[in-house]
Amino acid sequence: MTALLTGLVSLLVFGAVILVHELGHFWVAKKVGIFVQEFSVGMGPLIFSKQIGETEYSLRALPLGGFCRMQGETGDE
Repeated sequence: MTALLTGLVSLLVFGAVILVHELGHFWVAKKVGIFVQEFSVGMGPLIFSKQIGETEYSLRALPLGGFCRMQGETGDE
């Protein structure tokens, strides 16, 4: 039981660190006028997403990272 609790707490702490890190990318992009297409916590399959303003906010299945998809990153624009 202790190992399970330790694992869950570790995932929560790791998720919080990822969230703060990605919020830093998001904040700087917005501050300098870069269009952020998607802000995501987690990677892999989509669990939930919501469009607010010009940005889509999403939660994904694997809590191993996150990302801010910004305009011009893919090379298609």
